[in-house]
Amino acid sequence: MFYDVKYPDGRTGFVTRADAQPYDQWKAKAAPTESNLVGTARRLMGIPYLWGGTSVKGMDCSGFTKTVYFLNGQTLARDASQQVNQGTLVPTPNNDFSQLRPGDLLFFGTPATAEKSERVVHVGMWLGNNEFIHASGHIRVASLDPKATNFNEFELKRFLQAKRMSTF
Repeated sequence: MFYDVKYPDGRTGFVTRADAQPYDQWKAKAAPTESNLVGTARRLMGIPYLWGGTSVKGMDCSGFTKTVYFLNGQTLARDASQQVNQGTLVPTPNNDFSQLRPGDLLFFGTPATAEKSERVVHVGMWLGNNEFIHASGHIRVASLDPKATNFNEFELKRFLQAKRMSTF
């Protein structure tokens, strides 16, 4: 038993019914819980960075976060500069990350000044234990803890804010 499917470019194909389900049924079961988001993100580790990418062939930072959330039933905007306008701000005074929960998004870039507004250029997803996962070279885990072997000083210096996209 197969479903007939049509690709965006007009080609057609077949998917076994055991490997697929109607979108409405899938969406009703999909849930952006902390564990689901982290599990999905970790399964994508190692995929190479590709600007504009949203597939296993390559992903950019916002394509990665958009894909992780979409695979768990929640739609995010395409770019980091748009994603930062979604969700609820999570307080991180003086880079205190204690209020963050797995699945929260971290935004990086240039802070606002009197002459310029804030410029978001990168996004990653909080995993907990001072670690986040992001697309930089490839999808990988980094830490904001200076004592960690995977410490990412560059991203810590340009951290701007964190947002919670789900109600968990």
